[in-house]
Amino acid sequence: MALGTDHRHCKVCGRLCKPDEDTCSKACREQRLQQLQTRRGLTYLLYAAIALTLIAYLTFVFH
Repeated sequence: MALGTDHRHCKVCGRLCKPDEDTCSKACREQRLQQLQTRRGLTYLLYAAIALTLIAYLTFVFH
């Protein structure tokens, strides 16, 4: 077996977990889902800010 393929580290706390899982426990899994939802929301907010800025700029330039 290749070195390092028999385990992974939890994406939240860094402890060891099974190779087919990203988190080590239910609590870490719930925290990870919350982190992903927050990141997704911030990404949408960033895209909306860019779109509004672009619309305002184009309105100013071509008005």
